Amino acid sequence: MRQRLSRLQLGIAVLLVLLAAAPCWAEPALSEVVHACVLLEQGKQAFEQQQASEAEQCLTEAARLRPQWYLPHQWLALVYQKAGNKEAALHSYRQIQLASLESSDSLRMNPPKYTDALLDCEALMAWLINKTRWEAGIQCVLPEPRLAQVARQHSMEMRDLHYFSHESPVSGRRTCVDRFENLFEFSPQLIAENVARRWGTGDFLTPEKMRQTHRAFLSTTSHRRNLLMASVERLGVGIAVDDKGNYWVTELLARYQDE
Repeated sequence: MRQRLSRLQLGIAVLLVLLAAAPCWAEPALSEVVHACVLLEQGKQAFEQQQASEAEQCLTEAARLRPQWYLPHQWLALVYQKAGNKEAALHSYRQIQLASLESSDSLRMNPPKYTDALLDCEALMAWLINKTRWEAGIQCVLPEPRLAQVARQHSMEMRDLHYFSHESPVSGRRTCVDRFENLFEFSPQLIAENVARRWGTGDFLTPEKMRQTHRAFLSTTSHRRNLLMASVERLGVGIAVDDKGNYWVTELLARYQDE
């Protein structure tokens, strides 16, 4: 994570140069962006130094200044998770999942009428994963919208092509590494994938259904090992659903350096 901090510092320096060269009318907006970047940097450093109160203050203000910016919410989710503030953590996780939808250019879609429920369910699954890790004494993983895109695309592909497997029948998308590389355009250092399918009955996109799915993952050795892997740093959750109430879940836990 240190590499990402240095890149953000470089970005702040570039913004400061732009601010110095910008016309007077542009300065307030650009100054706000720079301020938000500085606050984000300070919040991340405070989080890594276990200064939770300072981290929350910096990240909350950064989110206020840039309401459409998901980056503060990545870290706020973990701040609130560790503090036991479930409601606030779920809000931030939901912002990450929403960002993953807004940046997606896929032709595969979930039925629009389920969008809100799916965002809530994906956020809850992310919270449950980090709750399990934190209670086991393992560091929480950072929610990542692009990783959520990769996960959701696999869930929707399984739904649309009527299969259930880690291995895709589509050339170029066979493995989770292939699917990661297609979006990120570089290879992960480490990646693990959990998949689940559930057949719907009655109200299916509910917190209890998500908890059941999470407990099912924990009940199997391979899935539990993935969820509790200490060497991963990032998390992506993606759910697909059909009109019959069936749903597919893909969870990705990974370690990589942005290029």
